[in-house]
Amino acid sequence: MPPLHDVVGMAKFAWTLAAGVREARKILDEIAPEAVIGTGGYASAPVLLAAVGAVLPRSRDRRPATLVHEQNAVPGKLNRLVGRRVDRVAVTFPESLGFFPSARAFHSGYPLRTQIGGIERAEARRKLDLPPDAFVVLAFGGSLGARTINRGIAAALPALLAEPGVFVLHGTGRYSGADYDPQRDTSRIVAALALPPDRVSRYRAADFLDPIGTAYAAADVVVCRAGAGTLSEVQACGLPAIIVPKKGLPGDHQTANARSLETNGAAKVVAERDEDDPAIGRIAAIDPQALAHTVLELRRNGDARRAMGEMIRASHVPGAAERIVEEIAMLLPGVGS
Repeated sequence: MPPLHDVVGMAKFAWTLAAGVREARKILDEIAPEAVIGTGGYASAPVLLAAVGAVLPRSRDRRPATLVHEQNAVPGKLNRLVGRRVDRVAVTFPESLGFFPSARAFHSGYPLRTQIGGIERAEARRKLDLPPDAFVVLAFGGSLGARTINRGIAAALPALLAEPGVFVLHGTGRYSGADYDPQRDTSRIVAALALPPDRVSRYRAADFLDPIGTAYAAADVVVCRAGAGTLSEVQACGLPAIIVPKKGLPGDHQTANARSLETNGAAKVVAERDEDDPAIGRIAAIDPQALAHTVLELRRNGDARRAMGEMIRASHVPGAAERIVEEIAMLLPGVGS
């Protein structure tokens, strides 16, 4: 038998989920939507379960059309639960299809903003004041940033910028907490390196890269996390990727996302390791020398870099939003019949 605290935790979760479903049912009865689309997690699961009558039965003619979009290669527990009851399940990664009933699941890809992938390289470099022949490394960890990537790329700068023509675009992120300020922490590391002015001039740091599509278009290689949205944008841009998945997330889904691309030769993965920080304690980190080696290896091997770019672009599924809309439309009265 599982430990008592596990049993109590599961009971509390079941009670909370059921209460959420009841509240969601009231809202659905009030607004009477024709379709309900969820993207996973604790916010959408109660609504979708209420829509399909999982807790409080609903007559079939009163149920809205339902679809859930699974973003990651390894689905979360709640998406696996609702995926067995909704009308359709859209997935970003083909590996996810096996977790859901085959008659309901389809490979849609990930819906992207139209600004991604629509900028020419020369125009992007002109806007960012980058030489046409530069080798541009783009590194970022999302809008909030990622300490692992920030510290890894900063510590790798001596090796990266020792190579003439290498430029680094670094999005540090806007997160600011009690134990970490990404801009201040990164600036401290870079200042301690005491790099020569000609090398510092080839390092461009900003808290937020906006528009990110311009940075993608200007880059030769990207260092990034393995969130489904980020990877889908990188795929659409055909960028060779060095992926640093955040470990310890539910289902270790970022590692699964990253390995999905690495297996096909579309990316390289640099894994996090545990490291002691005197001020913070145990943190996740990466080896900056290994990161620099991987980046420079791709710079020197143009054929390998181009092959990675072609593979990662080939793994992109365009038109995801349109495909999801079509699937929902086919479920609506008068459209699918």
